[in-house]
Amino acid sequence: MDAPRSTVMSRTANVRRIDALFQTMETDFLLREQFITGPSQVLAEYLDGPSVSREQAALTDRLIYAVFANQGLLQWFQEYVHRNTDPVPSGTRFLSDFCEATVSHGGRDVVAVLLEGCLAQTAISGLGDELLDYFANLHIAQTQLSGDGAAAAGDPEELGMKAKADSTPFVTNITWSTYTHLQAVDERAFSADFVPPYAAVTLNGLARYAVELRAYDAFRIG
Repeated sequence: MDAPRSTVMSRTANVRRIDALFQTMETDFLLREQFITGPSQVLAEYLDGPSVSREQAALTDRLIYAVFANQGLLQWFQEYVHRNTDPVPSGTRFLSDFCEATVSHGGRDVVAVLLEGCLAQTAISGLGDELLDYFANLHIAQTQLSGDGAAAAGDPEELGMKAKADSTPFVTNITWSTYTHLQAVDERAFSADFVPPYAAVTLNGLARYAVELRAYDAFRIG
């Protein structure tokens, strides 16, 4: 099998695996919490790629949390995907655009994580082109559903599961302003216009957890 065809097949398979993972996490609370508290390791187990070291997983997770705690970057990402679905940008172009967006939206925590990775000579792992492809395809599908009115009606069981998952089961020792932020983050993270409920359950949970980590100053260097 020639290399380009093998790459396409591997990439397509990984996109399907990512979607299967998000569909499973909608109803599997334990798996969802495992993903929220260690996304890179869960992705590595599901995708066809190299294994991830403990150091790489820790650094990659911190990068994910730094992005998800930044409302401006999350909004930029959704608008970016909406504008760039045909064709989906290459990894190199996305990285360039993401760097500009990080600067524009005050992503100091993102820069701090990347600098620490450079100093420790630890590479970011597991955030490949498949993820961008997945979100682009998912957004196209959700846009089509919304246009047909299917997304607005929703499945009662799906909506019930989302309502249950969106509730905060406990509050740790954080400030009231952070708690208020946690309650509102769902409306500001991934909207129903961007992804279907089964993916939003996990993504918004990840955003809430990232905000809580930032409240504990978990992203600083050192």
